[in-house]
Amino acid sequence: MYKKAESLSTFVKIYFVADLERLEIAAGEQTPSVILDKEKGILKIEGFSFSDSPHIFYAPVVEWFWDYCSSPNEETLVVFSFTYVNSTSVRFINDILKKLDELVLAGKKTSVSWLISPEDEDIEQLGQELKALHKVPFTISQKEEEKPDEPKKKFLG
Repeated sequence: MYKKAESLSTFVKIYFVADLERLEIAAGEQTPSVILDKEKGILKIEGFSFSDSPHIFYAPVVEWFWDYCSSPNEETLVVFSFTYVNSTSVRFINDILKKLDELVLAGKKTSVSWLISPEDEDIEQLGQELKALHKVPFTISQKEEEKPDEPKKKFLG
């Protein structure tokens, strides 16, 4: 069912589902967790994104997403929940948002949920700037607080 790809960097190991219906990438020290799920029409990227080689990290994400956009679901939800994101990573996020704009223009129900921590003005400002640049419906809202007795999730899903 899963096949292991070689590490793209020292910080990330990727497991691909053979039919590419679902792609999961575990979070690394400098890279976010990613879940791309065609069946559910959901793309989730969460955590830190400041890899020295974001083009290597984001290559399978962008490739999967472009394939998805060639035959998308009627509804697509993209969730971004960054702790920190550098400007080089933002380029790849912007590319994904441009592709979402194309889905909107094609009449697909598409939306972005940009989740922020209450005290994180930088991530909120970045979300506002990206929202202003794109046609895709884009909401910015606060992350739900984690309860101290609940274990931290590595993946949203």
